[in-house]
Amino acid sequence: MEPNPLLKKWSKKQPKRFLYKYIMKILQYIFFLINIHRVELYFIQNQNKPICANCKFFIANKNECSKFGYVDIITGKYSYDQASDVRNDNDKCGEYAIFFRKNYFKFITIPYYFVLEDGEDLFLIFTCFSPFVFLVFVIFMTIIKQ
Repeated sequence: MEPNPLLKKWSKKQPKRFLYKYIMKILQYIFFLINIHRVELYFIQNQNKPICANCKFFIANKNECSKFGYVDIITGKYSYDQASDVRNDNDKCGEYAIFFRKNYFKFITIPYYFVLEDGEDLFLIFTCFSPFVFLVFVIFMTIIKQ
């Protein structure tokens, strides 16, 4: 009985070469993916700097910073600086947001500013559904407007 001719072609070195070849290909792909990931990081600027929208001093509906502003002595109204101006001024918050404080109550502030902006539309929706919801909405809106 003669041995299979296909098996004769495979020597002891052949499987090692085959394995070595595919291990090297896998390593090349891994290095390629690592380098692509690094290149993407270089193109994204300011990714490690704090974002004003996550700060507790940020007023979302006006893009203002409540940390920096003044009170008008005639009318008593508060005027705040724009968040972009505050971040561009190194004497105030600066590029690296030295006065940044994380807003842990964002689940409250986001709906608050939503109602503040779209309160009239919500008024129409609530009046159609329930008098109790309407009463709660009116109380909430009077508190916000004060």
